[in-house]
This record gives sequence, structure tokens and C-alpha cells, in this order.
Amino acid sequence: MAEIIYSKYSNERSRRFAIRTDILEENKKRWLQKKALYPEGKEHMDNLASWNSRLNAVYEKVPFVCNKCEIVEDGVKFEYLDAESLSEHLDSMLQRGEIQAAFDRLVEFLKQVRLVYSQKPFEVTAEFQQVFGNVTLPSQLMCAEITNIDIVCDNVMLTEPITLLDYEWTFEFPVPCEYVLYRIIHYYIQTNSIRTPLNEEKLYQELGISEALQSSFAQMEKAFQGYITGSHVPMREMYGVMTPGMSSFSVETTGLLQVYFGDEEGRYYEPFSAKRPIMTRHADYTIDLPPECRKIRIDPGDQPCMVHIKKLAFDGQTASMDEAEVPDGFIHGSWALISRPDPHIKDIAVPQGAKQLTMQLEIYLENQDMLACLQDLQKENARLNDLVEQRTRELEEKNKPMLQMVYEKVMEKKGK
Repeated sequence: MAEIIYSKYSNERSRRFAIRTDILEENKKRWLQKKALYPEGKEHMDNLASWNSRLNAVYEKVPFVCNKCEIVEDGVKFEYLDAESLSEHLDSMLQRGEIQAAFDRLVEFLKQVRLVYSQKPFEVTAEFQQVFGNVTLPSQLMCAEITNIDIVCDNVMLTEPITLLDYEWTFEFPVPCEYVLYRIIHYYIQTNSIRTPLNEEKLYQELGISEALQSSFAQMEKAFQGYITGSHVPMREMYGVMTPGMSSFSVETTGLLQVYFGDEEGRYYEPFSAKRPIMTRHADYTIDLPPECRKIRIDPGDQPCMVHIKKLAFDGQTASMDEAEVPDGFIHGSWALISRPDPHIKDIAVPQGAKQLTMQLEIYLENQDMLACLQDLQKENARLNDLVEQRTRELEEKNKPMLQMVYEKVMEKKGK
């Protein structure tokens, strides 16, 4: 008789996606089984067998293969694989200090995925917007007929050929190939601190995923997670309802502040940075600067925000913000407004020989649409100011002869 040796409930989802995953064993043979927790989820489970054969046809170019599956009476049964995952393989390389080799191996895999999912130009459909939201995307993106978006490194088993374990999140409408690549990079780098030396931004550059695309894909990911949960409210968000009359005392934090130490060319790498917690919207720190630091970049968390720069100084001298740039935002006086999910202020010049950075920041999370609207108003204001200056110069140039003549008449009278 089969024995359940491991069980996991994925129940912080809407009813049609809520499942239980079991690993079973009988006569020393193991297999994995997924079962819908509610009747509404049966179609989602039944789709897996169809997606298996269709994805295998797409993967023939590489080749990858999907983990074998079959529909059984109470769910879907999968082959159990005892092999090293791509995550484990890359982690081992990083632990041995083989950073460039790990970078190259991940890029090699990413290019294989791009080959698989670059079959035709991407176009937005109603089905796409239902899952990933109404997001602005460029026209040159590519896609495939059917897409498993969850080819994250934990789901990649280094068998021969490579086996992809989980294809629960497969869609039969166009999904950008670049979004799949973004998820692979993001979820590998961001889920374990040992992986930060790989340099997430450099990986995006290698695959041609711009900062604007990263911002759009972050919005897509947020919409996708909302699609999974639907109207279901996770237990962690129900504390106030479940405990009326109770007060919760905690230290409020709004994420991490990260300061990157850049060179003269404005290049910023993850290993050359410092992270500090943002406590109760405040970030008050003094940070030692490496000798080669020429510019800094400040990342005030990971959500659109307004930053009140109460103090920013190098060795006690107020920092110059003349060269500073704010992608998807602007600086007005002592405030920086940033309307992107990955907010940052970059290219703040560091004086020669500076040893310490002192900062006092207040960070306020704000609605992205509101901040984007303020940015548009600021751009329009700048355009009008430029127009006024241009017209003023044109009028001065046009009236220059007359002004010169008046000046000469005045000087002539003075001479008499």
C-alpha cells in the first residue's frame, strides 16, 4: 500500500487553483501526485496532461522534456526524479567561487529558453490582460503558441535531456518570451543571498531586458499573483478581522534601502553595495565608502515612493544632486518622486577622497498612477519653461537692432 511521505497544501489561492501535492512511496518506488482541493480545480489539473504533450512538441528544438504525467482517479500523477536542479548546480558553483562560470551557465540556459519561446511576434490579447493586467509593452517582443512561464531554476532538473518539473502555470495565449526570462533571473537571484554576486542587472542586460521592461514585467508579476489568489484573502491578511479589539505592536519596516558604489562610468554591481533596513519609513545611516567609489545609486525599497532627502552628505559636506538621475521620476527641491516598482536615484557624484556617506531619508509609499501623473505634470512644466526661454531669446534677437539703436541714442545724449 502506498504511503504518503510528504504533503504540501497550496491553499492560499482561489478555489480553482488550490491544490495538494503529495510524494508517495510503495516498494521503494516514489511518485508525485497533485490533487485539486475543490471541484472547481478539476479542469486545472486535467489540463496538465494536455500541456505535457503540447509543451514537449515546443521543446524539441533544445531539447527539454516535461516531467511525465498521467491522469489518475483522484488527480494527476508525475514521475519522481532524484536529480540535481539547476538552482543547486549554480549554488554549488557560487560556493566554490566560480562566479563567471555560474553566470555563463545560467546565460546558456536562458538562451535555450529564448530559442524555445521566440517563435512569433507577441501581441496583447484579452486573455493576456485578464491574467497579467493592462501593461504597456514594446512591439518587438516574441512568444510561442503555448508558454510555461514557471521555468524557474528550482523546476529545472539536470537530467539528459533537461527535465522541467512543474508546468502548472502554462498559458495557451501569447506571453512574452522576455517575461519568462525575467522570472527565471528574478526568482533565482532574489530568493537566496548567496546568489547576489551573479549581478541581476548584468543578466538582464545580457538578455536585452531593459529597465523599462523590468518595470513592466514587475507589474505583470503582481497582476499574475492577484490572478492566482482571486477573491481569496490569505490568512496573513486577516489578522484585523480575526482579532477585533486587539492591538498589534511591532516595528514597522518598508523593506530594504540599498546603496550601490559605482565607478566613474556609473556602473553598479550587486556585490559592491550596502543594504540597510527601512524602519518606520526612515533610513538614517552613515556608510563607509570604498576608495574607488565615484558615484552612488540609492534604491529606497522596491515600490513606487516619494523620498524626502532630509540630509545627504559626504564627509559632512552636502551632496550635489546636479548630475543625479531618477528613472521614471524627478527631483524637486529636497524631494524625489519615483513612479516605478524598482525605484532608485542614480549617478550622485562622490567627491574625490570621500570616506563616508551620511543620509537621513523619509520614504513614503505612494500610488504608482498618482506618481506617474505628477511626473507627466513636471515634464509639461519643464516643456513650457523651455518654450518661454526660447521665445524670450527669439524676441531679444529680433529686437536687438532696435535696442542697440536706443542704447546709442541714450549714450549720444549723455555725451552732449
